[in-house]
Formats: sequence, structure tokens, C-alpha cells
Amino acid sequence: MIVLEKGQYTGVILREVRENDLLASISSYDKNGFNDRWHCHVNAHISFVLHGGCSEEKTEAYERLPGRTTFYSAGEPHRIIDMNNSTHVNLELDAAFFNKYDISRTSFSQAASNTPDGQFLMSKVCHELNVNDSFTVTSLRMLLLEFLQQAPPCACNPKIPGWIRNVHELLHDEWDKTLQLEDLSKAAGVHPGTISHYFPRYFSCTLGTYMRKLKVEKALTLMKSPDVSLTSVAYTCGFFDQSHFIKSFKEFTGLRPAQYRKYLQPKLIRSEIK
Repeated sequence: MIVLEKGQYTGVILREVRENDLLASISSYDKNGFNDRWHCHVNAHISFVLHGGCSEEKTEAYERLPGRTTFYSAGEPHRIIDMNNSTHVNLELDAAFFNKYDISRTSFSQAASNTPDGQFLMSKVCHELNVNDSFTVTSLRMLLLEFLQQAPPCACNPKIPGWIRNVHELLHDEWDKTLQLEDLSKAAGVHPGTISHYFPRYFSCTLGTYMRKLKVEKALTLMKSPDVSLTSVAYTCGFFDQSHFIKSFKEFTGLRPAQYRKYLQPKLIRSEIK
């Protein structure tokens, strides 16, 4: 099995920023020349598919699509099965980072793996890598620590009440619906007052904010196709108008939709980085 050291990936590194215990990079992968051998990384890292996508395997096969994040533990074996022409954003952390800030690798993995907040974090990392000025490293560290402080507990955590997991499942299944408190109460099997009291604790925000997060999360995936207009994306994701969509999108990702879509074009990414 191939062991990749800090900053090494099976793709081509287009840009990277590093400082001691933290490294962020943008990498590209060619569908005709990818490495399909089993490998692992010496450090834990999050990878965000900006463009393209691939099929991978850990203990089982899974798809990595644009707008999705995947967490890899240090030393975790995995391999690429199939690859499109892809661009990925990576955020790599060594053991010193976890020790310095007393962060659990498990809680970090749960917060970062395919959650709306994890995806929004990586879109901000992408932006900082493209800005790449004297403040980038400090900004990356602040973004990461803010994310770790504010990310809600993972719904799969066994310590979380079962009724919270029911609410979480309903919200993600019915993200495009206008759900009322009574709907959540019925799905959870608890009193509406209980949901109102505990929702902010387990979701780290109000119901309205969380539903807007889910809509923006969906938009990240829909925006991968250049043939779909931003107006159509806004409508499909249930925003009242383009202005509301732009405001919500920027609130969570730090970018305007048009700016994020620019990052989805690999030719522009390469031309800006050269």
C-alpha cells in the first residue's frame, strides 16, 4: 500500500498553503491517468469535490460527487475505482493540530463528513486558497476553529436522543418542504415545546436557519452544471427570489453564487493559479 506524506495526493497539486500543523490545497485528477492503487495518508484530511467526481472504496464502494465532503483518518486505506476529470479542495491536519486544540478526531470526522457545515467550510477554504495573500493561513485556521466550535453534533452519535435523529432524518428527507413545528413533533413523538427547547442545542441554530442551510447545500450540487441558470437553481431549492438565494448562499459559504460557480470551472481555476 502506498503511504502518502504530508501534502502528497494521487492527483496534481495546483495550489497549496501550509503552516506547521495545517495544510490546504487544490488538486486535479485526470480520468485517463488516475492511480487506482490502495493508499493512505499520514495525516487526517477533508476532501471536497469542487468539480467532476469519482468512485472510491474504503471498506465498501461509494460515490464522490461535486459539493460533497469526505473525511479520511490518518492511515485509513482507500483507493480510487473510477475518476472523472476532477478538481478537489483538501484540508489536511497533522496530530499536532488535534493535540494543540484538544480536538477529538472522531468528533471532527463526524462534523466534516457530508454535512452542510462541512461543505460550507470547504467552499470558504477554496476561496481563501484563490485569494492566497498574507492573511490566508490565519484565515484558514480561524475558519476551521470556528467550524469546530459551531458545528452541531452528528446525528449518528449514540449519545444523541433518538427523537433528535428522527427530526434530523425528516429535515433532510423533506428539505424542499415547508415544515411546521407540528410536523417535527409528530415525526419525533415528543411535545412541540421539547423540540423548541432542544433544537438549538442539537442543531446549533434555529429551524429556519437549518432549513436554509439544507437548501444551499442542495444548490452546491445543482450548480455543477453550467447549463443550469442560477435563477433555476434558486427556484429549485425553494428560495423566494434571486436576492434571497444570493443572501443565504453568501451567509453560509462566504461567496456569492456567481463567484462559487466560477470556481467550478477547472480551466479558470488553472489559469488563475498559473
